[in-house]
Amino acid sequence: MLGVRLDSDLEARLAAVARTQGRSKSDIAREAVRRYVDLHDEAYRREARRQSLRASKRDKAEDDGFWTVLAEASGA
Repeated sequence: MLGVRLDSDLEARLAAVARTQGRSKSDIAREAVRRYVDLHDEAYRREARRQSLRASKRDKAEDDGFWTVLAEASGA
């Protein structure tokens, strides 16, 4: 359960939209919060993927260098 305080102007605008759409203020607020969280949660996942990919490329480059040095040392 979540309680949200809105300034009187925003609450009046929300009430007007709710009446126009035949929905409750809670339904509209729930939809708005869901969209906000989906948007920002996806941004978080994209950033995590980007950092993971960057780290995996960095690790691969380091591994490649290790194997190159090892191969050169063994005369291969």
